[in-house]
Amino acid sequence: MNNSMKKNTEIKAQTTRKYVNILGINVLVTTSAQVLTGVKQNITDSYKFFITTPNPEIVLMAQKNKELRGALNCADFAVPDGVGLNYASKFLYGKPLNIIPGRKLFLELIKLANKNKWKVFLLGGLDNESEIASRNLQLTNHNLQIQFAGGSEITPNLSKDIVDRINKFSPDLLFAAFGNPKQEIFVHKNFKKLNVGGMMAVGGTFRYISGQSPLPPKWMEELGLEWVYRLITEPYRIKRIFNAFPIFPLRVFWFKITGY
Repeated sequence: MNNSMKKNTEIKAQTTRKYVNILGINVLVTTSAQVLTGVKQNITDSYKFFITTPNPEIVLMAQKNKELRGALNCADFAVPDGVGLNYASKFLYGKPLNIIPGRKLFLELIKLANKNKWKVFLLGGLDNESEIASRNLQLTNHNLQIQFAGGSEITPNLSKDIVDRINKFSPDLLFAAFGNPKQEIFVHKNFKKLNVGGMMAVGGTFRYISGQSPLPPKWMEELGLEWVYRLITEPYRIKRIFNAFPIFPLRVFWFKITGY
């Protein structure tokens, strides 16, 4: 594809995506299938991109963090993760959002990578999460080429050795787990600098894939109560849960009245 055609394709892709604005953050109106199609097209066309998965907690965090707000609003795919965003969209605009949990999108992207024999890099995570997660993923995705760099010594300020490893491997997809808001800011700052196809901020996904955090029951997922399960299994999250409910609904109500 020549430069002119590529540029036109990029502009068209950006302008045809639909968003809703929630507390100043543009959140994508989409489906998993549409995201996967967009990712595949971008990698095929060598168009670098990054994905974020805003939820109520992250949207609230972005109210006071300009770097995070900029990262979220510059994302090629700001995929809604968290049932509170769906309620907010319906309240503000009468439009529902299709909520796509980040860990589920991650697994769909891994399947896509396996199908297309893409290279994947897991970056960050606590302890040996990324190492165990990479092994678990390879058990069921035999075409997947995967490398990792994790543990407490891996921070968003990547060492030259890690940068060299990433650039030499040249992954099609790099998944970064540094916690909010570090990971969102990291992918925004580095997706063009590193030799990668695309990047995604994935939060605690490596913990789930490595089996170090339990998955919620299906019925709780379907009712949008995953946050309750995480509070039960990880009570240290109570402050973060409190931000998501009731502070987030109150801020959305004020946004409806005042516009800011």
